[in-house]
Amino acid sequence: MDGHEYEYACAQYLKRNEFTKVQVTKASGDQGIDIIATKGKKYGIQCKYYSGAVGNKAVQEAYAGSKFYGCDVAVVMTNNTFTKSAKELEPFMIHWHSF
Repeated sequence: MDGHEYEYACAQYLKRNEFTKVQVTKASGDQGIDIIATKGKKYGIQCKYYSGAVGNKAVQEAYAGSKFYGCDVAVVMTNNTFTKSAKELEPFMIHWHSF
C-alpha cells in the first residue's frame, strides 16, 4: 500500500464508521487535508502511511488545512505512532491511530 491507497482505505474506514460526505481531496494542492468528512461536525483529515512515527509537520499541516477548509476538527490518521513533538500539539486537535 502507498500513501494514496492509504487515503482511500481511510475514507472507507470513515464510511464504515458512520461518517457522511466523505470526500478525498485532490492529490496536489490539498493544503494538508486528504479527506473531508462529517459526523456531527466537519472533520479535516490528514492521512499518513509511515514506516516511522508521524512528526510535528503533519499535525501542523492538518491544523492549518482544516482551517482553510472550514472544518471544526483537525485529525491525523496514521498506521503508526506520533513523535513526542507531535503529541505536544494534541490540545489543538484529535488524532487517530487507526489501522
